[in-house]
Amino acid sequence: MRKTFVSAAGLLFAALCVVSLGAQSSQPDPNLVVLKVNDKDIHFWEVAVMIPQVQMEMVGQGAQPKREEVIQIAMKRVVDIRLLAEEARKRGLKPDQARVDAAMAQLVEQAGGRANFDASLAQIGVSPDQLKSNAALSDLVRSYITTTIDPQVTVSAEEVEAFYNQNPETFERPDMIRARHIIMRITQGADQAEKDSAKARATAAHKRVIRGEDFAAVAKEVSEGRNAASGGDLGFFAQDSMVPALSNAAFALDIGEISAVVESQFGYHIVKVEEKRPASKMPFEEAKEPIEQMLRENKAGQKVAEVLAALTEAATIVEVPPPAELQSGQGGG
Repeated sequence: MRKTFVSAAGLLFAALCVVSLGAQSSQPDPNLVVLKVNDKDIHFWEVAVMIPQVQMEMVGQGAQPKREEVIQIAMKRVVDIRLLAEEARKRGLKPDQARVDAAMAQLVEQAGGRANFDASLAQIGVSPDQLKSNAALSDLVRSYITTTIDPQVTVSAEEVEAFYNQNPETFERPDMIRARHIIMRITQGADQAEKDSAKARATAAHKRVIRGEDFAAVAKEVSEGRNAASGGDLGFFAQDSMVPALSNAAFALDIGEISAVVESQFGYHIVKVEEKRPASKMPFEEAKEPIEQMLRENKAGQKVAEVLAALTEAATIVEVPPPAELQSGQGGG
């Protein structure tokens, strides 16, 4: 099998350009076949629904993905899932229906409800049943990995300790503080009247806590933050993990001190520091379990890659020529 899908990627690129331009009358058939894997069809929609996931992953890794690159990766991932699912079936494995249903329910929740979920699928011409079949394939792959690959993976205590000793910077903890805050929110682009109103509310709350009222109680009563119910508890955080205005104010305080009213792009804050935790190194006893899990996952990933290389080498993967109406769009932008 080739490393790249030349004509099929061109088909997807042209088709997605049509979709992004909003030319609904020219939108490609979701069931358009773009590849055949061991005589089984892979359709346009299967790759289309994989593309957002690939984009998010690449952006999360700091990449600036180009559309053609994303399409290539999405197509390879769909092929990999098919090959591993096929191998799972050969071993008598079946999807776990409860897990598939749970995965679908999570997708509905992430979409903001059933109506939004159905509308999003309708935009690309995919039915819930088609997406559920995809979820079933993914669950088959999961079953294959957990029952066939994972049992082959072992991580020794020596490997765990070696990783800890060879990567000391990974386990360095910065200075951290635990604080509470009260926030009076402003909307993006707020006018002066809205800012003045929020600042006045924050000033009134500040006077209450400075006079000795319990900070957590006041936060529960008046704060407009998501953590108001917990008394404005921000938990432990490092200096670079909060907006600078809030973080700088908090790290300038001693334990028990309360800041002045501080403005950020989100509103007006009042901060109280509750605990301080100096910079330190995570003890080996605390680090060894996550290290072992990470090493185990890395080894499993390597084994999956080896299996896929063998399955790909043995597979028959055929690109399907794009229809004439899309051929003129290949290679664009």
